[in-house]
Amino acid sequence: MQLTIGSSRMSNTDGVITVADDAQIVFEWGRLDSKLLLTMDLYDYGGNHIARLRRNHWTFNDRDRFAFTTSATRISLVDTRSSELVLEARVVGDDCAAVTGGVFHSSDGRQIEIAVEDWAGTEETQTTATPAAESTMPTFTDREIVLIRDAVTSSQDTAECPRCAAPLTRSRLPRATQLDTWLVSCIMCRRNVVIRGTP
Repeated sequence: MQLTIGSSRMSNTDGVITVADDAQIVFEWGRLDSKLLLTMDLYDYGGNHIARLRRNHWTFNDRDRFAFTTSATRISLVDTRSSELVLEARVVGDDCAAVTGGVFHSSDGRQIEIAVEDWAGTEETQTTATPAAESTMPTFTDREIVLIRDAVTSSQDTAECPRCAAPLTRSRLPRATQLDTWLVSCIMCRRNVVIRGTP
């Protein structure tokens, strides 16, 4: 499967997106109809498991918190309380899907935002990550991204944010050809950056 997340394109992936060491999102194709299928665990800001969608069907959905719609070319998941888009994906070709946007929480309560952005001059994609509220910090500069990539792809067990020196967390995204792809987060700056390399 080729999977695009925001502005990052990954080829030959298994469709699994791991966030906070949890295989939180899985995309796959239906065996009979080749329809795009979504499996996703949904959490609140406290990290409580409040819903699970398995292959486009609810396993549980606490108080109907989320609404799921699907068509031949698009799937959409919306929070019924806030009307916010949780996740949207489109079929963009044979064996190709694109996650075009969304805001959701990981199992450790971090809020993750996926947005399509074009960051000229870098290979990385930035998305905001807000543990509890919108970030007021500016996005990482090109120099900061280089420092983050160097720290994350070195053999060190821990890496620090070049801006605030807080520990960086990393979650593996679906493999992109020869390089691993990681979602690297700074909880203090409330920012994410997608890094390609082999940490």
